[in-house]
Amino acid sequence: MVQVARPSADSGTDGNWLDQDDGSSLYAAIDEASADGATTHIYSTDNGSDDTCIVNLASISAPGSGSVYIKYTALVEDNTGMGAPGLKFQLFEGTDARGAAQANNSVASSYTAVTTSAIDVSSVNNWGNLKLRITMLTNAGSGMDHIRVTQAYLETPDAGSSTPIAAIAMNTYRQMRG
Repeated sequence: MVQVARPSADSGTDGNWLDQDDGSSLYAAIDEASADGATTHIYSTDNGSDDTCIVNLASISAPGSGSVYIKYTALVEDNTGMGAPGLKFQLFEGTDARGAAQANNSVASSYTAVTTSAIDVSSVNNWGNLKLRITMLTNAGSGMDHIRVTQAYLETPDAGSSTPIAAIAMNTYRQMRG
């Protein structure tokens, strides 16, 4: 089993990102359990500089052992043919980066689900204070190329057990001995 931390609020850092209605309710456009690019998404236009937005993630319990991933569904529109913008995701706890940034300079031209490499979250202390920073990485800077994200979330293993496995095993052994 896994835990999923979906966007739960905008953090106040929208950059030039907009939702599908050219509004600023970014988290609500990417918080769904199933990607729905035809209905909701956020987007940024490549105007010659990187563009960042940040969304708060819902609280989750400290995970047990295993890999943690950022998962997202996105597409790029290379309307100039001069090179499409890329996309970068990074996990934050408050204002502190946690784990390496996950960049993708080969975003597909149709909505594609992506799972990043596993990220190191060993320094996370407060699983209720996580944020996801999404950055459009500029390329041609023509003002005609766009990147769209329709879903983004953090996936972790289920919450860790508070009882060590050795204690559980010993209890089971004692019960079996009678």
